[in-house]
Amino acid sequence: MPSEGLIGLERLLADPALAAGWGQTGLLTHPGGVTLDLTPAAVALSRAGIALLRLYGPEHGVDGSGAPGEAPEVALDVASGLPASGLYHLSEEETAARLAGLDTLLIDLQDVGVRYYTYISTVRDVLRAARTLPLRVVVLDRPNPLGFRVEGPPLAPEFRSFVGVTAALPARHGLTIGEVARVLAAEEGVPVEVIRTDHPDGWPQARPWVPPSPNLPDLPSLRFYPGACLTEALDASEGRGTALPFRLFGAPGLDALRLAARLNALKLGVTARPAFFTPATSKHAGQRCAGVQLHETGAELRDSLPLGLALFTALEELGATRNADWLQKLLGVPADTVPHTPELALAALREWQARGEAQAQALAAYHLYPHL
Repeated sequence: MPSEGLIGLERLLADPALAAGWGQTGLLTHPGGVTLDLTPAAVALSRAGIALLRLYGPEHGVDGSGAPGEAPEVALDVASGLPASGLYHLSEEETAARLAGLDTLLIDLQDVGVRYYTYISTVRDVLRAARTLPLRVVVLDRPNPLGFRVEGPPLAPEFRSFVGVTAALPARHGLTIGEVARVLAAEEGVPVEVIRTDHPDGWPQARPWVPPSPNLPDLPSLRFYPGACLTEALDASEGRGTALPFRLFGAPGLDALRLAARLNALKLGVTARPAFFTPATSKHAGQRCAGVQLHETGAELRDSLPLGLALFTALEELGATRNADWLQKLLGVPADTVPHTPELALAALREWQARGEAQAQALAAYHLYPHL
């Protein structure tokens, strides 16, 4: 057994008899669905004698080649030789049609513990399809790399979307994907099974980090992501199209020195360094942007939402414009209740945080592990 314990996939590999009676089986996965030695889940399962009929991919596709909002159709998975198709942002009928003919769907997705990360939205779609299909859904659980800490408000029901499929979760929800699946299954009125992970809380040191999506290349980017993702709701760059997504922020003509000084004065656990960059893709592609690079100061960043709100509003102070609809879909509260200065936004966060923590306590019935 690895020193950090087994994840759900490895538990199944260690005891293939768990798959007895599963019948025709498919696998929803992506490049992050690997064993400790980086063997893709489909290959490892085949070697263990667990036959798969087909692979399915979430956003970015089975092979991870898609940009944000894309899911390229890859007809054949190169590693396993299995046919593949996508399950990203389809209608309920389309999802059910693609899963028809299966008896069991395995889910092995590395999630990141944030409500607006769309892999849990695809899990919800699968569970909805299971209401009309005779489909068994089994989640191979993985660690929540952000741990069990909760941040931000629950989603107001009127802002449900594909980046917020349930009002039950705070922004940073502090659950594993298996636990989220249990929440969603209860809402959809269908059963779900979870094969547990031995290390649910935080990222095990011994495990290599395989980017679950193109713009989370490493753990520092992930730690910034829950709050920094809010800048998607501005016309400023969040660093997509650079080597430092969710660590570089800015826009053409912005005052980089002023932005850095503004953020550093708030003492949010990071150092903001004035920076200049040219995104290759996404917002302001091909244009020289001025802004900041964020650096963790000493310890790893613990709380991301205060930083994200301060960054969002500091960019607004320097001329960035908000997309109110996208902001409320991400944060989960009406955009007109989000102040336009860092100090007022941080004050508002205190009440949102209290609501998020209360909602997290209400989800205790779905926990598979002690949340201390």
